[in-house]
Amino acid sequence: MFKTFNSYITGYYGMLNTGDDVLLNCTRWAAKYLLNDTNHCVSSTSSIKNEEFGDIEPIPSSGYRGQLRLAHYKNAFLSEKVIFGGGSVLHSEKDIQLKRHLIALAGKKNSRCAGVGVGPFESVAAERACAKFLNECGHVGIRDEESFQIATALAPKANIKLTFDLAPLMLCHQNQRPVEIERKGIMFNFCQQAIDPFGNVNSENERNRIESAVRAIEKTWQETHEPITLLDFNGHPVFGDFHLHKKIMVRLAGNIPVSHIEYDPNPFRVLQRIAGFKASVSMRLHAAILSFMANTPALSINYHNKCYAWCRQVGVPQDYQFDAVDFCPETLALTLQKGIGIGFALPTMKTEEAVKATLLNWRPSDESNAIYSRYTTLQQGQ
Repeated sequence: MFKTFNSYITGYYGMLNTGDDVLLNCTRWAAKYLLNDTNHCVSSTSSIKNEEFGDIEPIPSSGYRGQLRLAHYKNAFLSEKVIFGGGSVLHSEKDIQLKRHLIALAGKKNSRCAGVGVGPFESVAAERACAKFLNECGHVGIRDEESFQIATALAPKANIKLTFDLAPLMLCHQNQRPVEIERKGIMFNFCQQAIDPFGNVNSENERNRIESAVRAIEKTWQETHEPITLLDFNGHPVFGDFHLHKKIMVRLAGNIPVSHIEYDPNPFRVLQRIAGFKASVSMRLHAAILSFMANTPALSINYHNKCYAWCRQVGVPQDYQFDAVDFCPETLALTLQKGIGIGFALPTMKTEEAVKATLLNWRPSDESNAIYSRYTTLQQGQ
């Protein structure tokens, strides 16, 4: 049967989130240059401009009940395969069942997950649905060891590979890799930790976290005298980081040089911006990942299992990891002061290793395929 698209790329795209912007750009890059897809379709909740791969129009969803699901079905049916491009996508029964329907319409054998996380599951039914999906999907690339262990236990005969997050593919881009510039200042990123389906947060927990953030920034300024930047990784009107960052800024002492950078839809500009800081303090996972890619020393404020998994995977020193629920602002500030003064300890993983690992998401069964060797180091294939 004739298919309109080589692939249907689906994920949490178009929601004003830098992490998802990174995953989408990397998936489209890999589809074009590694899978040789000349024509693909993308699911998105909003319009996305992109000169390199083409603009994306949002999937219509407000006309009638079930319109969004039918649009997904149509796009999958018209595609040779479905690509689930990164993120924590295998935990909800409803969402996993939708994914099973999509690969059935497009073709199970050629469809793939790339750089995804698995669990924690919302129910036993979700766990069972995930096992079925893993057995049905042609290629499943798992981004972290914990997810890999869960996936292989659920579906030991499925084609599951331990790979990596997709973000390091940005370093394979010929024209937009970060350039070394003079570093100045410290970047902080905080996000709202617990939001219910109605957009409400735990007010007491948020007040405590704001207080801790203010103390950490003020103490960091006292110890380092480095200018402070609060960088938004999410610009969503409900879930956006700016809600927290603005509350922090009004509480800071007036003598602290602090700036606020709003969400930027271009992930390459974000990566280059992070390359200009002496250090970062990152709560959102991809703020930490982009810091790693930009060789910017990063302290990680872990609020989710995926953050801990990332730290273990790349070898972030234990002293550079802090619990989002209960961290000592003074210890964090002194850690930054020590690192800026005498140098930071480096992650055990190198960026070149990360690039090799993320390419495993796209490698076919014939590993002699020459195109992959072109991108196995940052110096090759450019």
